[in-house]
Amino acid sequence: MKSRWKALGVLDPDAEYLVLASSIPPKSISSTWSMFRGSRTVRQQLLTTDGVLGFSMLAEPLRKKYATLSVWRDEEALDVFAGTSPHAELMAELAPSMDEPKFTRWTISGGDGPPTWTDAISRLQ
Repeated sequence: MKSRWKALGVLDPDAEYLVLASSIPPKSISSTWSMFRGSRTVRQQLLTTDGVLGFSMLAEPLRKKYATLSVWRDEEALDVFAGTSPHAELMAELAPSMDEPKFTRWTISGGDGPPTWTDAISRLQ
């Protein structure tokens, strides 16, 4: 299931923004539940993070498939989020039970609107 795009700010049509897509596959069904619970905590963190302009999450626990899609003001804002708890602690805790994650970054113009999952998935492959 894909969550609807959660806009946290208005994209300036004349500005460029950083987009991050990630695929975080759990190794087993049992570890997928830890990922599922943790995603709620990270979602709450995103809602209060400076520099994130919007995000969506994809969760298919029975298929062991999790992905994120987010738009950031800049690289610095993304780096601060990634290194801050609870995200940083959750990633360290889950790392042993996860297969190799994939990340891709690109830029968009604010005039283009939010990125699509179709684009994100094709870039992750």
